[in-house]
Amino acid sequence: MQLRHLRRLLATEPTLRHTRIGVRAVVERLARVERAPLAVADSTASVREGLHHERLVLHSPARGPFDGTLLAPSDAAPHAAPGPNATPRPAVLVLGGRNARLDQLTGDVPPDHPDRNVAEQLARAGFVTLSFDHGIGGGLDAGRRAGRDEGTLLAHAFALTGRSLLGALTGDALGALDVLAAHPRVDPLRIGLFGHSLGAAVALHTALLSGRRDLPLCAAGHIGTYPALFERLLTGHEGAVLPGILEYADLPDLYGSLAPAPLQLQYGTADSYLDPDDARAAADAVRETYASTGAEAEVHALDMGHGTHVGHAADFFTRTLTVTRHRQHAGPQVHAQRIHFEVDERRTVLDRVDAALSSGVLTQGPQVARFEELARPWTGTGTAAVASGSAALEIALRIIGVAGRTVLVPVNTFFATAAAAVRAGASVRFVDIELDGLGMDPDALRAALERHPDTAAVLPVHIGGIVSPSLDPALGLCRRRGIPVVEDAAHAFGATLDGRPAGSFGRFGAFSFYPTKVAVSGEGGLLSAGSADDLEQVRRWRDHGKSAQGSTLHDRPGGNWRLSELHAAVGTVDLERFSGTLAARRALAARYDVLLADVPGIRPHAVPAAADSNYYKYLAYLDPEGPLDRPLLKKLLRERHGVALAGEVYDHLLCDHPQFAPRRRLDSADGPFERARWFARHHVALPLYPSLTEVEQVRVVAALRSELP
Repeated sequence: MQLRHLRRLLATEPTLRHTRIGVRAVVERLARVERAPLAVADSTASVREGLHHERLVLHSPARGPFDGTLLAPSDAAPHAAPGPNATPRPAVLVLGGRNARLDQLTGDVPPDHPDRNVAEQLARAGFVTLSFDHGIGGGLDAGRRAGRDEGTLLAHAFALTGRSLLGALTGDALGALDVLAAHPRVDPLRIGLFGHSLGAAVALHTALLSGRRDLPLCAAGHIGTYPALFERLLTGHEGAVLPGILEYADLPDLYGSLAPAPLQLQYGTADSYLDPDDARAAADAVRETYASTGAEAEVHALDMGHGTHVGHAADFFTRTLTVTRHRQHAGPQVHAQRIHFEVDERRTVLDRVDAALSSGVLTQGPQVARFEELARPWTGTGTAAVASGSAALEIALRIIGVAGRTVLVPVNTFFATAAAAVRAGASVRFVDIELDGLGMDPDALRAALERHPDTAAVLPVHIGGIVSPSLDPALGLCRRRGIPVVEDAAHAFGATLDGRPAGSFGRFGAFSFYPTKVAVSGEGGLLSAGSADDLEQVRRWRDHGKSAQGSTLHDRPGGNWRLSELHAAVGTVDLERFSGTLAARRALAARYDVLLADVPGIRPHAVPAAADSNYYKYLAYLDPEGPLDRPLLKKLLRERHGVALAGEVYDHLLCDHPQFAPRRRLDSADGPFERARWFARHHVALPLYPSLTEVEQVRVVAALRSELP
């Protein structure tokens, strides 16, 4: 028998047992929920025995139509919407067990157990409730089913596709949660989850995947450990567990990862589906995890079977929902930056990493080649992948041969631009910027070229994702003097000027795929070049200066500047979706333009007409005469509104960094960099990333409006 093998596997400690970090991400990956808006296809309202009653037909793109019922304390005539002065109520999404019928949950027919009509009882306690049909009973032909459990058969069928019945049920619940939050009778900031048995498993996973960290959850009849439920007791149901979850976390770990959100656990000491000792130990583990965060998990061990104590549930929701909890700001924080890969995209990354590991080719293999191929349409020239944007700059400058000579860079850029030139052996001098496109000021560049006749290269930077029209006259100045140009396009992947992509103007274009950039690979960089010989030189320099691919002879002091296959696996997935990323960033920027049009004290940066920005940053300027400086404004937005502004580009000029400050007196002729100083002092960068929602943008602008005079 395989029982011994199974017991050995079940005895292995989950990898995330002692940390809550990563549990939600694992649940999201294993659940593979097909997220799509749930529509209300039909609604019929009535008032019965003091309750507002809505029969709903919900429509899911994945599942099709299914029934739901919304109950609420009656405060209006039948078929009437709440009046304009009606107070939105707290609400609970009620998820019944495997054998629960919708009409019994809502009290439409007499329940077969006194606690079965939990949705009705919670509605009579003052809550709006929404329940729906799980759809795991009566769908399969009874004759062919031959007495087998329908939920089990469905769970096995879902597994054939690499998905799970629990993931499907959770997807329905997440959609229903949105329907409930949008209902005019409901206060969307005061919503809780109730689940019994299988419904408790669905409610738990819904809480984990909802994106809200404050949802109160009452779970009845679903506590213990997976090994006990599925091997020792044989009472576990396939629809209540994610395949593979025990490799990472047990059931108490999942509950614990909800902390500090309000949590009530109920279980019956006479529940035939549970082992009281196992349930007690699991509940203690949840309590301990909650206590470590300074929160408390409420646990009720009750003298009952596999049921629900509705009174305890109602008391719990009364405490956690009916009184609005004090918060400095509504809703979760709006982050300055948020990297998001959908579950299917993450699985693709994992598949490509697995392919690399199984092949044994972990660097400069097919994933890197694919990464270079995918990048080429966005650079307009050939490409060679390297380890970072900084490595890209240094390699380009070493190929040009700048050692012992001068390299000119804008005084307003990231430290790596100048540091790459220093590492390549050059002396760095700084050039002021112009304020329209934030590029090198042509007049300042002309003066710098005259002062430094030994200039070996010029490094214009496309700040904030804008390829400035000032690049054209700068290129002309360099062309007439025979000075090569290396574009620092770390911010500008996908940006264009007059239809030409960033990275295609100079001899080289250097790109970064660091996690803050518009396209990411974790760590990674790219050089674009129009010359095949230059690209071959890049490939030699990145691989320790080998004289040829595969050679053991070295003819230059190259470095370990290779991009790994593992980073390229991330990068290829991100580049495959980049057209959508770019469109989303531009649409978000256009919405900010509209939202900020009448906000006093702040002015969006006007991107030049010839430039099509990728909006690496959405830049705006604070009123120079305003009473709030940037640090104070950022502090107020963060503490009062939960809004984090993005980092500046940049707040310190290169000439002010300790690395270069000792040369300030020697370089005084290049200063005083008045335009760059004005820009560094007055600009802010608003949150902008593809997963930013319209609601979050409205919050950002509302926060600015409330704090700016």
